[in-house]
Amino acid sequence: MRIQHNIAALNANRQLGINNNAVSKNLEKLSSGYKINRAGDDAAGLAISEKMRGQIRGLDQATNNANDGISLVQTAEGALNETASILQRMKELATQASNGTYQNAVDRDNISKEVTSLKSEIDRISTSTNFNKINLLDGNLKDYKASTTNIANVTVTSPVATPSTAVATVGLSGTPGASSVEIKYFDGKELKTANIDFTSTGVAGTNQTAFSDAVALNTDLASLFNYDASTQTFTSKATGTDAPQIMSIANKSGVSGVTQGTLTPGSKGTETINFSNAAAMPTEGQTLTIAGKTYEFRSAATINSVSAGNSAVVIDEIGADAAAKKDNTFHNLVNVINSNLGAGAATYTDATDIMTIDASKLGGKGLTLQIGANVSADQQVSLSIGDMSAKGLGIDKISVATQDDAKAAINTIDDAINQVSGTRADLGALQNRLEHTVTNLGVTSENLTSAESRIRDVDMAKEMMEMTKNNVLAQAAQSMLAQANTQPQNVLKLLQ
Repeated sequence: MRIQHNIAALNANRQLGINNNAVSKNLEKLSSGYKINRAGDDAAGLAISEKMRGQIRGLDQATNNANDGISLVQTAEGALNETASILQRMKELATQASNGTYQNAVDRDNISKEVTSLKSEIDRISTSTNFNKINLLDGNLKDYKASTTNIANVTVTSPVATPSTAVATVGLSGTPGASSVEIKYFDGKELKTANIDFTSTGVAGTNQTAFSDAVALNTDLASLFNYDASTQTFTSKATGTDAPQIMSIANKSGVSGVTQGTLTPGSKGTETINFSNAAAMPTEGQTLTIAGKTYEFRSAATINSVSAGNSAVVIDEIGADAAAKKDNTFHNLVNVINSNLGAGAATYTDATDIMTIDASKLGGKGLTLQIGANVSADQQVSLSIGDMSAKGLGIDKISVATQDDAKAAINTIDDAINQVSGTRADLGALQNRLEHTVTNLGVTSENLTSAESRIRDVDMAKEMMEMTKNNVLAQAAQSMLAQANTQPQNVLKLLQ
């Protein structure tokens, strides 16, 4: 018999600790309702469960997002319902004024007062209709983009490709001296011009050395580009969407052999229109659609035959050749675009025959509703609403002052009614889609919650059964520990 090490007691104590620990875990699971309370309970199950939780919470918020989108759409459509009623009344008044039984100075003047008032109310509705302080009908939610045009030798790129490294070949073959080269470059924000003067201080030597030295003296160019005299190329020091680029290199005097690099100009948020044929000029009736507005090319002689709803562009005949006429034409186009869309929306570069449309100047870019738990395109939906003001509907200049004016107003108002009805149809279709989205998100969230429950939730009945077993084992181990502790006392009997 040994008394220094009570092996039986040690074993009973160890089993008691195990059973007590098991009971503790049973109590934790039963009190929390989860069978996974820490990573040690089930590492793989915890990882799967956490991913499911993230998706479920994302889906639940996406449901709220979709419901908010439905509320926004209903707000816009409700306002347009009244706009449609106003347009119907305006058509009624225009039809009335078209009748020959009314006098211009008296009857039609009184009719005009109501027409003017109704136009003002349409404007008020367009500017005051908002959701969470987001204006809905003033054109800020219009998703502007340039669209393909039928003008010969013209391509429209939307959006512009992201620039990478910009390279332009110089290829100078002239000699130094009273020579200069004009370089147009994009600095990441705007188009700039640098004149490289070969007679500048410190510029001397061979043609290439002189040019290289001149580039180095221009601090703006040197800060944006690396110039390699051996390959005669400019390379942008930065890459990305707004990377600096050389747009063109042209000889101004005393230099020959300058070649233009093949680059795609533009920056983030712009759309470029490239006129690939320097001598190309649009012909009568050709159109260019930009930001939802169509511009029709007409000569001064046929300017009155422009199609309804299009903005006329006069083809200026000034210029000695086709290229000069073309440049004048597109400068006129830029002026008309800027007058319609806002100053600075369009620019045209003669040397490169490139028209750039700055999308940031065209108003809003629409709304994107997040209707899923991820950022993929199929879990987002775009909302676009055009300008529903009197000007946006094309009725700002209608008149019923004369019988002919009133007749013309009928067609214009009909077009406005169709535009409003089309917008309301788009909103109604989107609302129906979002309602289906809400239903789908709810079903998906429910199924994922059920799956997550099977992984993480505890089976209460099973766990109670386990706790009962572990409680019995713990009590038995405690009893056996007491028995084991009494065994060494038997040694005392040997001393009697």
